[in-house]
Amino acid sequence: MDQVNSSKSNQGRKIVIIVIIAILLAANGVLLWQFFTQKEQITTITTEKTKVISERDELTKQKAELQAQLDSLVTMNNQLSSKLKISDDEIAALQTKINNLQYSGGGNSGASKAELDKLKAEMKAKMDQMAALQKENDGLKSDKDALNSSLNDEKSKEQQLAQEKDILANKVALGSVMTADNFKITGAKFSKSGKESSTTSAKSTQKLKICFTISQNLVVDKGTKTVYIRVLGPDKKCISSGSQTFKTNGQDTPYTVSQDINYNNQKIDQCIYWAKGSAYTKGKYVIEAYLEGNLIGTSSTMLK
Repeated sequence: MDQVNSSKSNQGRKIVIIVIIAILLAANGVLLWQFFTQKEQITTITTEKTKVISERDELTKQKAELQAQLDSLVTMNNQLSSKLKISDDEIAALQTKINNLQYSGGGNSGASKAELDKLKAEMKAKMDQMAALQKENDGLKSDKDALNSSLNDEKSKEQQLAQEKDILANKVALGSVMTADNFKITGAKFSKSGKESSTTSAKSTQKLKICFTISQNLVVDKGTKTVYIRVLGPDKKCISSGSQTFKTNGQDTPYTVSQDINYNNQKIDQCIYWAKGSAYTKGKYVIEAYLEGNLIGTSSTMLK
């Protein structure tokens, strides 16, 4: 009887163990199912996260490229003339659209891409418009440069003509200055019969004789010309009455004697006599001859 009870007890334990094992196996199966299900979900989430990051980074990259294009467009726009520029409002509108371009994940990613594509197309249209305006502006600059070059050529010709005119005027001015040469001053004395002879004696000198040759000049006007003579005595002062002057270098200058000559543009020999009115002192006498306010020559003699 005891053996029967013992056999039944062992059989019951076996059943319990089998049931426990079955439960454990079922639990392990559930756990394995949950593990693989969660692993698949994690993989899916990781994949979606990677995709979202990639799409967001691509949108950021595209946004930066659009901003660079807009900056380039603004730079080009600033180089255009005011008549050709794209308006500031259009540029501001594009900037606002770029600033508002944001990534929308999940089901809205398609809308973000569509918005990006639309903005790309709009930006391309503006860049094409800018390229056309730039080409037109380059044409205007080329025309302006050609016009400036032509204007500079005309100015250069005008300046050259002005210089040639000045040179010609200077030549005429120089040509209109009368000149003389062969200056000679001597002491002169006269016999009772009026015969003239030269002398170097201060005591014998009655007059100073100043001779010179006025050169030919076809530029100056014909007519009466006045020659002014300044006689500088041994004291190097001009012998003058003090009241008789003529203009030279814009100043009133005293002179000793003057004489009018009739000039017809041809070479003419001329002599002028001057009597001191009192005895000549010994020493060097220097004369300066002026014609039309210009010094035309000098000469000197020594009276003993």
